Amino acid sequence: MRLRQSAALTVAAVTAVLGLPGLATADQAGTLIVDNDPAAHCSDTGSGTPAQPFCTISAAAKVVEPGQTVRVLSSGAGQYFDDEVHLTRSGTPDRPITFLGGTLGADNSGQPLLRSSTGAGNGSFVLSNVHDVVIKGFQYYSLRNAITIADSSRITVDGNWFDWTTGTADIRLSGASDHITVSRNKFLNSPGVAIDPGVHDTLVTANDFDRTRTAAITAKDAPGTAVTNNTIAFSCMESVLIDGASPGALVENNVITADYPAITQYDTTKCGAGRRGEAEISISADSTAGSKADYNTVHPWPDAAAYRWAGTPYPTAAAFTTATGQGAHDTDLDIAFDENLNWPFHRLSDQDAAAIDSADPTAPGVPTDLSGSKPLDHPSVANPGLRDRGAYERSGLRYAELNFQGTQGTFPVGPTPLTIKFTARAQDDWGTPLTGYTFDFGDGTAPVVSTSPTVEHTYAQPGQFTIGVTVTNALGASATIHRGGVHANPPGDMTADFTSRVLGDGTCALAVSASSPWEIASVTADFGDRTGRQGGSTFQDIYHHYEFPGTYPVTVTVTDTAGHTVTKSRQVQVDFDADHRALLPGERVQVIARSSGPLLSTGANYTAGVWAGFSPVDTSFGAQVPLDRVTAVATATTSDEYLRTFLLADGKIYNGDRNLGVPRFESMPTGARGRWEGWKDLSDASGPGPLTGVTQLAAASIGKQTHLVALAGGRVYEASGSHDSGTWSKWGDITAAVGLPGGVTSIAAGTTGNSLHVATLGADRHVRVADGNYDRGTWSGGDVTAAYGGPTGITQVAGASTPGSRFHVVVLAGGSVYETTGDYAAGYWTGWGNISAASGLSGFSEVAAASTGNSLRLFGVSGGHLYNANGDYTRGQWSKWLDVTAPGAAGTPAKPITGVAAGGIG
Repeated sequence: MRLRQSAALTVAAVTAVLGLPGLATADQAGTLIVDNDPAAHCSDTGSGTPAQPFCTISAAAKVVEPGQTVRVLSSGAGQYFDDEVHLTRSGTPDRPITFLGGTLGADNSGQPLLRSSTGAGNGSFVLSNVHDVVIKGFQYYSLRNAITIADSSRITVDGNWFDWTTGTADIRLSGASDHITVSRNKFLNSPGVAIDPGVHDTLVTANDFDRTRTAAITAKDAPGTAVTNNTIAFSCMESVLIDGASPGALVENNVITADYPAITQYDTTKCGAGRRGEAEISISADSTAGSKADYNTVHPWPDAAAYRWAGTPYPTAAAFTTATGQGAHDTDLDIAFDENLNWPFHRLSDQDAAAIDSADPTAPGVPTDLSGSKPLDHPSVANPGLRDRGAYERSGLRYAELNFQGTQGTFPVGPTPLTIKFTARAQDDWGTPLTGYTFDFGDGTAPVVSTSPTVEHTYAQPGQFTIGVTVTNALGASATIHRGGVHANPPGDMTADFTSRVLGDGTCALAVSASSPWEIASVTADFGDRTGRQGGSTFQDIYHHYEFPGTYPVTVTVTDTAGHTVTKSRQVQVDFDADHRALLPGERVQVIARSSGPLLSTGANYTAGVWAGFSPVDTSFGAQVPLDRVTAVATATTSDEYLRTFLLADGKIYNGDRNLGVPRFESMPTGARGRWEGWKDLSDASGPGPLTGVTQLAAASIGKQTHLVALAGGRVYEASGSHDSGTWSKWGDITAAVGLPGGVTSIAAGTTGNSLHVATLGADRHVRVADGNYDRGTWSGGDVTAAYGGPTGITQVAGASTPGSRFHVVVLAGGSVYETTGDYAAGYWTGWGNISAASGLSGFSEVAAASTGNSLRLFGVSGGHLYNANGDYTRGQWSKWLDVTAPGAAGTPAKPITGVAAGGIG
């Protein structure tokens, strides 16, 4: 289809430009720069030049003259906290004052962001009794009443972005204001535009209103209001409300859709029936004189009217036209905006043919659409007009792209003067040639218009800059993109340094600082423990976990993209707190203690002579364990230094493992030694399976394999599992295999070589031992009490093994602790020894046993306290009982101790 331009459209465009101030740009001599980037060294008492820009918009507003442009840069953070910039100076019709941010393109990243310093700012620009002023290219976020204009003339608000603003209007016009143009702005989740009584001859054109919380455009007692070529999507109340006495209104060429269930379903209360307007276009009775509504596409809410004219609602365009003669070219077009592709812009698609090339060319407006495109004739739409309805002109030009090069790094970073090559790209689906490229380098210099997609620019002043490019094709369509990342730095030498802090678990955190005019290319750290170099950055700490305390030489090397290198070294002292020293290599025991409060963990490193403090057992990962209903606990340690803990709660058995060995995850902020892993419910198919009536647990390990023993219904069962594979055997009945009598009341377990030993206490108070020899695959057993006698009144058994194939059976009788040893290498049992008598303490309610090296470690609960006594079989002596819950050991827990389990290693 041949491109055509109607005479009527030409006249309308010229009339609009003559009647309202154009977006004139002053020459560079007439430009004042505002840039609050720290690198710019701004001053509000300065000259406003690129070498010394103003820090605030308010400072520039106080000195700007007619014909000058206040260019506000979005370099650095790009945020300005100027509460209420009051404009008191005016331009002239041919020399307006312009406040210029950045171009509104595919996003708003090239626009300076105006915010409130107090969080309750009431407006960014306040205009009163001024004329011939342009406000263009800013974004406003979470402001109340972002722009207010009172008693002013020939004001243009163009190309701005209003996002989640509050108050009663984003733009409010009041007083005796006239000839105000609100054009090509994006309104997102905002209160829209309000035109108050007394204002006349306002033009609201080519804006995109998205989910306004009030009527998108409201005019009351405001004659001569023109609302043209806007896209109004999903507004809660009216899309256009002409109220009071506002004769001579013109509502044309708008695309309005109020119902889009795929979107509104996510916020049904916001636009509930009680908050919807009576009609999408509403013109009051006192406003109909000389007013016109036509060439709109209107899709109302299902329960609302499309129009309300002089108080009468009309559900459709046909009904509206039949009754009033208005809307002869209107249509109901349900536009399914592709928000995944274009969000938050509401562009037409080729399926919206009724809105393409069908606008009234005589309606007043601005020369281009919201994206800067001129009116285009769609090659495949046979409509007679030229301009599309709504804020966007349909074209084949896709979003532009911008690439840059000129330094060795990922981003253009280097010392001033910094020269960068920029290349723009775009694709045109209609095959229209690309003819022009306008580059805005973001540093306050004049934009460069080029016919080549590649240009070079030299940054003379330091700063962080966002670059924008507008690509234009031969039909006048345009697409704009912004890209940040240019860092022009003052010339200077590269510097680097680091600080360190060491946590109690042996984790060292390095904070590396570096400065260079060039981009930092790499940061590496050698922690001096022969683990090699570790990469990092200057943006976050570099963590490393030391296995042992000591003094280590730490070296940090930093390199920039120009090849400069700085190396810093210093000695770092690594110390461990008591909790983590207890986990270091040596003879260690881990203790799990029950209390009326949380399940507690502590431990001793007998080699280092230190106890860890009590801490809650970490059950935050994996299966949810009902800790308040735990009735039995068992632990065992494996040869690869895992503490395997088993809990009985609500008839189910849970397993959680704690890493006591070498840290395995160097990238973790703290080392892996001492970490609990996820808990598992062993009652399901991945474990031994369910077992009914379990009352007690015991555990012992052979290498990496752990044997779990359970007492259920007076019988003893066993299953084995590996931490490495995570697999378990099913339950086997030891009672049946050995021929033990039923009615077992207490169990304990230990291992020697490749044999599992299970001590049991029968209903007859006899201690029996079942021995599972995994080399032979056989079970055997014997009655220790019958053969060797022993104390009377036994209530509990415990057990542990020491080197030399010795299995120690520990019993509790009358509150005292007794022990006998089965020496399987020698083939005999020793007599019973009274440990309470030897160690000087009795009155225990529960006892547990573990071993380290050639020592037997006993733990007893008495009066809410936890005690420890140690039998050194190399020296042949027992220690006195130590109160573990006293200061100087593990310390006093919040709740009294009621039960204990222990596992030893080393």
